[in-house]
Amino acid sequence: MNIIRKIILSCLVFIASNNLYSEDNTYIPFSNINDLNLFIGEDDYKDFIRSSLFEQPEYMYINSISAETKFNLKFAQRDRFPTINSNIINDESIERNIKDNSSVRKRRDDSFDANIEIRQALYSGGGINSRIKSAKAKVESLSKERQKTISSLILEANEIYLNSVTSNFLLNYAENLINTLHPYKDKVNERVRAGIMDPVESALFSVRYNSLKSLIYQLKSQAEKNNSRYRYFFKKDFSGNAFPKVQTTNNIIFENIESYDVSISEYNYLEKKEEIKIVRSEYLPKIGVSARYTKYDIDDDSNEDDIRGGLYFSMPIFSFGRGSAKINAAKASALGSKNAITISQKKDTIDESTLISDYNNSISNKDAFINSFQDTVEQRKTLQERIEFSGFSVNPLAEVISNEISQLKILLDNETVTLITYLSILHQNKLLNNEFKIKVD
Repeated sequence: MNIIRKIILSCLVFIASNNLYSEDNTYIPFSNINDLNLFIGEDDYKDFIRSSLFEQPEYMYINSISAETKFNLKFAQRDRFPTINSNIINDESIERNIKDNSSVRKRRDDSFDANIEIRQALYSGGGINSRIKSAKAKVESLSKERQKTISSLILEANEIYLNSVTSNFLLNYAENLINTLHPYKDKVNERVRAGIMDPVESALFSVRYNSLKSLIYQLKSQAEKNNSRYRYFFKKDFSGNAFPKVQTTNNIIFENIESYDVSISEYNYLEKKEEIKIVRSEYLPKIGVSARYTKYDIDDDSNEDDIRGGLYFSMPIFSFGRGSAKINAAKASALGSKNAITISQKKDTIDESTLISDYNNSISNKDAFINSFQDTVEQRKTLQERIEFSGFSVNPLAEVISNEISQLKILLDNETVTLITYLSILHQNKLLNNEFKIKVD
């Protein structure tokens, strides 16, 4: 059943991938903004993101935990093999206080013996097999956790990169626009002194100009925060980075592919089910064979030795309810893990539908935002050309510049949402690592 399930899931992934990369329905975020002229190709961008992942502490941590689970699996598998132990017993009488010469304690019986014993379990209540299955489930769970960690780091890297690029571009764009207003500030004052301009209009211009300067401080603060996060993650300063040309699709249609969290919760449930058997095995019979070779008085060059062997059997008789309590606790834990699968499936469905809705909305809004921004740019350019012939009314220009900055921010935010939600949908369907050509065992 597991093999059939994997084949079906692989087919669904293939179908979903084909839907994602339909040539008739592609879109590249940021590419339709005329004022953007600095881009990085998709392959180069993905290489840059990929190269930053393997130095992250989250990646190193999950690798360490994954290695631990693999060694635990090897340890559980080794329980199938016999154990060989050796002992050296030096048992000498150090001090005696015996007055009765006829006492058995009067005899001196010092020894210096050595033995080697081999024990092989024949039946352990199913504990060995259950521990192996539990360890295998843990390995698979950590494998999915490792894939999820890498996929999450890809998402984080894209978000950090895009936030830095957009915030710095917006800051530079806003500063350049406000610099175009700066020469008019002195002209406004001159015209007020000359009685050509109404002082009220001058005051209104001053308010709008100062408001734009305050906006610059806000944009600069946000850009510095994003640059600091960029520097910490990528281990380098932000410097003239370009917008990525990553191809997305207009309409995303997915089959029901379970997320990493659902897969992890399923393996956790398998692990908890085996824990029940492991606990139960502690209160079942243990049967095995053993053999022991003993060499007596090794300090006296004695030729005395013997070999003993046979079956061993052990079984708890009565534990005053400890066994049933422990077994019931394991069952309750397994039931909780089973319910966690349903919770993960519910969250997966809600998260995916939300992401697809956000993505489709951003795609639907992109043309309106782009057109609004371009119209505002044209309006500002027209006002700049005609300002000297319109009675020097500079306030409409200041207002349009403020609107242009706001429109650009909305547009950049929408394009960022488009790309991030697209990548998040890939992450939700366990396709993001393949998208960035990262193979995870």
